[in-house]
Amino acid sequence: MLLFRFKILFIIIAIFQISCEEDYILHREAFKPSIVVNSAFTVNQPWVVNLTYSRDLLNHNTKINPVTNAYVEIIEKATTRIIILKQAEDGYYKSDIYPPQADKTYELRVTVDGYPLITSSSLAPKNAVVEIISDVIERVDFEIKDAGQNYYIWNLIFTNPSNPIDTSSITDPKNLVSSINKYNNIAGYLNDLSNPNPNDAESQGTKSSLYLSDPNGGSNPPGGQNPDSTFQVKRYLRFLTVSRDLYSYYKSVEKFIASDNHNSSFSKNPEIHSNIKNGLGIFAGYTEVYKEIK
Repeated sequence: MLLFRFKILFIIIAIFQISCEEDYILHREAFKPSIVVNSAFTVNQPWVVNLTYSRDLLNHNTKINPVTNAYVEIIEKATTRIIILKQAEDGYYKSDIYPPQADKTYELRVTVDGYPLITSSSLAPKNAVVEIISDVIERVDFEIKDAGQNYYIWNLIFTNPSNPIDTSSITDPKNLVSSINKYNNIAGYLNDLSNPNPNDAESQGTKSSLYLSDPNGGSNPPGGQNPDSTFQVKRYLRFLTVSRDLYSYYKSVEKFIASDNHNSSFSKNPEIHSNIKNGLGIFAGYTEVYKEIK
């Protein structure tokens, strides 16, 4: 009798489970890629704008393709001068005429068939004056003499004849971030004199210090030793004055890199900052200076 009841119960449970199962087919509209803009510009250097199509993340067979049929122009807002960028290679639009000038706002306009007008605007701030106050064994003290209200990123660079300092401009925002993060001694991010935010800044005011030893246990130069002990290592304070949008982009990339489980559906990754209307990416300016530390 007990066995019979058990069989009846098993049949009921099986029927219940079968009746609750239902297959769902996921329907979505055909994927249309967005236009992705990447451009970091600096004073007196050629204009370079990279345009690509975004990739369908749900289709592993898709890839990032260059935009080769765009009309790209930059307007200098103060004079309404129009600078037309020509495609130099797939997806890269360039111009040597009328390069960026400090503290002038520029508007980017990109026209691609089948897409609404893509726009953005930014400026390359005037370089802040940085004065080294003191240079002791464990740190460098410096002062930012800036009448404006800007955003700053600074770090220490070690170099020697076999590994010389590279002061060439970087036009790809991702590469600019990589060039900063490859050193393990980034000591400051923000000094917004107009609205200091103690939760997001490592220094407030115009004076700061850069420690020559990584407080987190790292070593300088990277790797813990002189890459070429035959020559004396030189030290430079690399100081960038960046636009608000480039600062926001840098911080969002930093937070994305620091976050865990990028591929997990249970975690929400930080969004990468974008200032592109009707598209994705970043169009932002910066200036930089290298101060040798004796």
